Amino acid sequence: MRILVISDSHGQSERVKSLLVKYADEVHAVLHLGDLDRDLLKHEGSTELRLLAVAGNCDNTLSSPHERLLTLGRRKILMVHGNQYIVNQNTDRLACRALEQEADICLFGHTHIAETFTDGNVFYMNPGSITNPRDDKNPSYGLLTIDEETGGVSGEIIFDE
Repeated sequence: MRILVISDSHGQSERVKSLLVKYADEVHAVLHLGDLDRDLLKHEGSTELRLLAVAGNCDNTLSSPHERLLTLGRRKILMVHGNQYIVNQNTDRLACRALEQEADICLFGHTHIAETFTDGNVFYMNPGSITNPRDDKNPSYGLLTIDEETGGVSGEIIFDE
């Protein structure tokens, strides 16, 4: 199972749409980690893909929760924007929340800096920003893969040119 993970689109819904079109036949779901969740949610009904979002610190609507816990494949995924766990300083608070929720995967945004890492048994991914990276790299997003037979998890960050 492949999942497209995006974050921090900040009003660039056409950029989100281009990714939905590009990966329509390759992914099972699209997860938006906030800032601005409506950039994804406005495409509901125009795709067969499962679209899920969480609200970020720039989202003024109540369309999405600030946190989601879901199961895809055989893995439990915690989705947050990250500001509520002060991820721009470190991921310690976020790691505690992931453990409390017994998450296998923790997805977060907010920093606009793409990264993947494993801490204990939890796989973490921040896909960066698809519009405004803060690390002197190109805009980015993530592809998360969950092996449906083994439950193995891997992820890659894709940097656009």
